[in-house]
Amino acid sequence: MTGPTGRPAGDHRSADRIIEQSPVLKNFLDNRDNYHLIDDLKRQVGDFTEANPHPEARANALYYLDQVLRFLDNLDDRYLNGSHSRNGQIDGFNSDGYSTVYNSEASLLQAFSLKGYDALRHLRTR
Repeated sequence: MTGPTGRPAGDHRSADRIIEQSPVLKNFLDNRDNYHLIDDLKRQVGDFTEANPHPEARANALYYLDQVLRFLDNLDDRYLNGSHSRNGQIDGFNSDGYSTVYNSEASLLQAFSLKGYDALRHLRTR
């Protein structure tokens, strides 16, 4: 994954609709073990929280976050620790809420939150 490509032409879904249609995004947003990543993720994809007063900007940010989460959930799990590909969630968050399993989907999401799309550039999907 090399960067955001923008939403497809004609995609005018609301933020709520994007969440509703993506199990991996819904699971991520419902999970509290990833709280420590939220601010850094917002710097990479935009403010996807309800605090964003601009509905279209929030929907765009959620679309970009969804693309990243789907990419990570589709990584080849033979090369990851504590992760299962295509299970609709980002694996590898520790229940303490502040750490991730080394070389897991969650640790790669953390790397993305800090380094952006360069952290995802050379990863293999199944």
